[in-house]
Amino acid sequence: MRIHLAANYAGYTLGRSLETQLGSAGHEVVWQGPPDYDKGDDYPVFAVRVGQAVVQDEDAGLDVRGIVVGGDGGGETIAANKVNGARAVPGLNTRFVRAARAHADANVLVLPSDLLLPGEATEVVAAFIEEKFLADLDDARRIVNTAEYEASGTIEGWLINN
Repeated sequence: MRIHLAANYAGYTLGRSLETQLGSAGHEVVWQGPPDYDKGDDYPVFAVRVGQAVVQDEDAGLDVRGIVVGGDGGGETIAANKVNGARAVPGLNTRFVRAARAHADANVLVLPSDLLLPGEATEVVAAFIEEKFLADLDDARRIVNTAEYEASGTIEGWLINN
């Protein structure tokens, strides 16, 4: 699996550690973050860069995920979700992440390094990579409705009941 990974200064150490772990596990890891630790960097550029790369690779038919590591993860989640087609969720725990993958086809994981222990982060990442989208009709419809709103600003819709 190709994994686009980035971190700002707050998550840099954890991000680089995950880069090594994921590469050792056989994943193709593409580092989208800064080349070196920079206390003055900002997360939006890295979160958007990961979101764009994931959507582009999905459009090309690749098996891909994105991971952004930050401090509390809130801003990073918002920034990544500004990319049309990115479905970013905070990596708060494995149960939440598995549900987001299974039902919402989450494609970008945001790890809050300030809120997770290193072992917890590894478990959350494993859940994000392992869990498959169930492709249930209702879940798929909701994803299509959201994408329609992103593209047009309306939900005209596929099976919308008012």
